[in-house]
Amino acid sequence: MSSKWRDMAEKVLENDDGIQKSYPGTLNGKRGYLMMSNQKLVFVHEEGFIRKTYDLTLDLPYGKIGKISPQGKYELEITDINGVKHIFKTEELNVSIVENGLEELRSPTK
Repeated sequence: MSSKWRDMAEKVLENDDGIQKSYPGTLNGKRGYLMMSNQKLVFVHEEGFIRKTYDLTLDLPYGKIGKISPQGKYELEITDINGVKHIFKTEELNVSIVENGLEELRSPTK
């Protein structure tokens, strides 16, 4: 079964790309889902309780990621090549799992 937040993320992917991993959490204070495809990092903000709305707030190709830095157990700082910082926080899992997934997908040997 497909979810609306995943459907929104897939709209910005190329035909040969697909979501490989997804993690619930917040990005820059907005709750939603961080998703990793073969080519990029995407975040869809989810808002509302009964009537949910979804907004794509990050569409970052791996080639535009400058630095990935864990900031404790539940926070990951992703800095793009322009110096813009994106803070992903999760309460459900150790951020090293997210970091390892991102490093695995953006490595050129994949």
